[in-house]
Amino acid sequence: MKITVDISMIFQDENLLNSVYRSLEPDNISFPDGISFKMNRLGKTLIFNLTSKNEILSLLSTIDDLIESIQITCNTLNSLKVR
Repeated sequence: MKITVDISMIFQDENLLNSVYRSLEPDNISFPDGISFKMNRLGKTLIFNLTSKNEILSLLSTIDDLIESIQITCNTLNSLKVR
């Protein structure tokens, strides 16, 4: 069984999108066995494509980690703007 998940995130601020994209690039190197990951930008949209061979729990954990990383980056950058 092959499981594919596509996630699109629309950003109002293109600079924030670019910062999130750059912050995630180093993480694109190592994923659990059987999981592939692709990330693209299209305008103000960040698009993720994740595919897993059989392991739905690993895929869900990877998606959770991805979203958490995005949230941490956005919160950090937003807190720096306030200062």
